[in-house]
Amino acid sequence: MDRRNFLSAAPAFSFGALMASGATAAVPTDPLRSWFEDWQTLRAEWNGNGHDEDGEQSAYGEALWSRADGLEEKLATTKATTADGALAQLEWMLADSTDMDFQTGHREALELAHEALKALVA
Repeated sequence: MDRRNFLSAAPAFSFGALMASGATAAVPTDPLRSWFEDWQTLRAEWNGNGHDEDGEQSAYGEALWSRADGLEEKLATTKATTADGALAQLEWMLADSTDMDFQTGHREALELAHEALKALVA
């Protein structure tokens, strides 16, 4: 095989070899978005159905709270590996806090960071 034939066959060979190997580009996965959505569902269920008729937390409510608490631990201690994961962490912090939980200006700064990151991801 001469050089011209070899070079013209090289791209087809490379692509064919890649396809035959089943190789695909690695897509980063980040569980933070899923954890945040699960946390939201649990908290909504707790708010709606986690208390008895006297307003006290029921056993069902305790179970919901415990599951949500476990997700909070994961959301607080897992490093994001994607921009969407970082967004989920910011959304969780903003959803689970009040103005009194922050020093002056901190909540506003987090909201701005969230909006900026959201625009970059979109």
